Amino acid sequence: MIRVLPADVAGQIAAGEVVERPISVVRELLDNAIDAGATRIDIEINDGGLSLIRVTDDGAGIPPEQVELAFERHATSKITRLDDLGHVHTLGFRGEALPSIAAAGDIELLTRAKGQPVGVHAVLVNVEVVRRTARPAPVGTSFGVRDLFSRLPARRKFLHSAQAEGRQVSVLVSHYALAYPGIAFHLTQNGRRVLSTPGDDELRHAFASIHGAERAAAMLDVSHAEGDVQVTGLAGPPSLHRGNRAAISVFVNGRWVQSRALTFAVVDAYQSQLPVGRHPLAALAITLPEEDVDVNVHPAKAEVRFRDERAVARAVRHAVAAALEQSRPVGWQTGSISGDDHAAEAERPSLSSALLPPEPLQARLELVRSPGPAVSRTLPSGSVPTHREMLPLLRVVGQLAATYVVAEGPDGMYLIDQHAAHERVVYDRIVASRALARPAARQPLLEPAMLELDVHQAATLEEHREHLAELGLDVEPFGDRSYLVRAVPAGIAGADVAGAICGVLDKLAGERRVTDLFERAAATVACHSSVRAGMALTIEELRRLADDLERTESPRTCPHGRPTLVHMGTELIERQFGRR
Repeated sequence: MIRVLPADVAGQIAAGEVVERPISVVRELLDNAIDAGATRIDIEINDGGLSLIRVTDDGAGIPPEQVELAFERHATSKITRLDDLGHVHTLGFRGEALPSIAAAGDIELLTRAKGQPVGVHAVLVNVEVVRRTARPAPVGTSFGVRDLFSRLPARRKFLHSAQAEGRQVSVLVSHYALAYPGIAFHLTQNGRRVLSTPGDDELRHAFASIHGAERAAAMLDVSHAEGDVQVTGLAGPPSLHRGNRAAISVFVNGRWVQSRALTFAVVDAYQSQLPVGRHPLAALAITLPEEDVDVNVHPAKAEVRFRDERAVARAVRHAVAAALEQSRPVGWQTGSISGDDHAAEAERPSLSSALLPPEPLQARLELVRSPGPAVSRTLPSGSVPTHREMLPLLRVVGQLAATYVVAEGPDGMYLIDQHAAHERVVYDRIVASRALARPAARQPLLEPAMLELDVHQAATLEEHREHLAELGLDVEPFGDRSYLVRAVPAGIAGADVAGAICGVLDKLAGERRVTDLFERAAATVACHSSVRAGMALTIEELRRLADDLERTESPRTCPHGRPTLVHMGTELIERQFGRR
């Protein structure tokens, strides 16, 4: 039987389509605040946005007679006729955003329009205005959402942790702050200020508020026009990079978008200029005619469709490449301002280290012989080990390219990736220690190290702080996004503690192959505690590594699923020499 759904059921279905999680609410409210001409926007969230989301702006406000109308289905001030859909001048243009938000949580609205003597305070429950009063208020709007998805438990149970939801909001606000440097953004989470931009219309100043003043000073200006496409903004020099793509911000006609094609165009401009696995920093604004881009193709307004995507991507690549070409050469330096991890340092040696003989290998010995006994593989009584659980008896004969362990087995030659193998060994030790309720091996610092994080890294730290503490990282807040480091997991201590931790956080933010949060943090710490490709090891170290790998539960892959060894059979080798 076909029937028309009741209004409350239809409203909750629409709410689920528009409002998927707290970040959806924040995005809709930010769009409205920017469209209202705000010069300052304050965002406050508690418990990742589940208990409270409040966005306050100094924009035009809502006229008193239109407060109830704003929560009616299909009511909007931004679309008047069909032709407007092809020429959208605003960020928020859907007529169901506010009623969908009101269907997902309880609303408290305080607004005062320009020219009005007092403001309007309204409380909505289940999209119904239950209280409305006149109240003194500054010009603008304060929109509060409480108990998000309390009436939609099916939606709420699929959300991530409060820390993960809060991290998404932090990332969103940071992108908006770069898209609109003329607006002062202030983000507070659980009573703590995590982001504040000056709003002085200087992109470099907004970038400094998010990624740090040192990085902002090193950024290159981008200004390039190609046909009807104009690209402006900032792009980092090749010496400035990080372990994921979170610091690449792309805006199309003022709208932050997540476009693989445009992100690839940015990365492609740095071809052969960055270490393997590293990504650039960029904040680029793309301007093109409204008829050449369709912004109404994604429920969350995170994607757009171009009439000629290749032309836009080509312009972006040329813009970044031109900025890199015009930049002055960078002199030799022994450090990096990018928060590189040990992998990047190994791939980019300093001039002095390139000219001097190799240093003693004692420090590297300590990495292989990390503290704690080797994990013995015990199998349940009566069980039969699988092929994945067992390695053949191997005889180590040497090292190839300072990266691979060469070993002979019963049926040919085995090459072991020393980094992936040691990563598996360290990871299994961490997991075994936790299972036995043993404290993680940690290295206290003689003097606390100062850790300055950007918005993305700080949000990642807060999301995984409990698990990182369990792994031996002892930090305490020392300002908005500053921390004092008192101890680190064993194996990642070194001359650049802050850089090592930033590398861990960058990798952790981009890691999604490991689903369990503790195991994800453990795998990341293990990666940064392991020997690196390019490290020359003694024959004793190589043998110890092979023995330790054989004792692990899953010796054939690292914690991220990458193979630890490859096999070349005797028959294949003999064929190569014409013996078969």
